Amino acid sequence: MKSLKSLPLAFALAATAIILPATAPAALAQVTNIDVQWAISSIQMAGKRAAQVPGIKKVPSVGVIRLDVPTIPMFNGDVPDWQEFKIMTQRNAAGVAKLQRNLAANPVTAAALAKNHVSPGQVAGVQIGSNGALRLYIFSARNW
Repeated sequence: MKSLKSLPLAFALAATAIILPATAPAALAQVTNIDVQWAISSIQMAGKRAAQVPGIKKVPSVGVIRLDVPTIPMFNGDVPDWQEFKIMTQRNAAGVAKLQRNLAANPVTAAALAKNHVSPGQVAGVQIGSNGALRLYIFSARNW
């Protein structure tokens, strides 16, 4: 009887291990209604944000938001699907490329990205906090 009660827990733990690989960054999330405007803005402003990256001397925290996680359509939801984010990124390719180069060139930001298992080439946009904190909007390597 005890084994039957623990069976659902065992299945839940096994499913979590399959869905979330051990190499995934701890602060990984998907875009939600709250983040949509920030994500769009960060992609459109990638070129201007790139100019701020060389001045970053410390990165106290990093948040990673995945743009390519499939979303479930919700009533009154305005979350674009990952293909729409990819099109926005392609339309702003020059700014995004500059942002990626500057993130890779700054040793502090490059180390922060590496610590979170993010390649600069995955980044489509970034929000930069006044203290140097980064919120990265990324695509996984398979969708980029």
